Amino acid sequence: MWIYLDANVFGRPFDDRSQVRIALESEACLLILELVKQKKVDCLGSDILRLEILRGPTPKRVQMQSLLELCSKHISETNELKHLAQQISEESQIQGRDALHIASACVGKAEYFITCDDILIKKHRKVESIVKGFGYSIKIISILYFIEVVKL
Repeated sequence: MWIYLDANVFGRPFDDRSQVRIALESEACLLILELVKQKKVDCLGSDILRLEILRGPTPKRVQMQSLLELCSKHISETNELKHLAQQISEESQIQGRDALHIASACVGKAEYFITCDDILIKKHRKVESIVKGFGYSIKIISILYFIEVVKL
């Protein structure tokens, strides 16, 4: 099974864990990364993921970059991907970078797009419908719900 982890998921283990939700999401991220290491799931990387991590705060960026090495397939930005991202953005009012992440996941044929972003999670039905119109099938899901639903 192919998954795409949003940039916020890669960063979650390095966030302040004093809030319960962040602590739970951090542990969920570490579990997913362990599943990737064990080859129980395959993780996609992308140009936008690499760029977003490179623009992050220095201490966190270095740690997040090392996690990118777990991605076994990289999705490069193409005209098809940019067009899909533009449609996602225009039809759902999702910001450009988030739309590029989702488009990358679609082009890479990920089954799940996993995120900690409440806005993306709230708009999942709309976005899933948009990409379905382009022939893609993906589930946009919270990191905690992924752990609950996917029994690996």
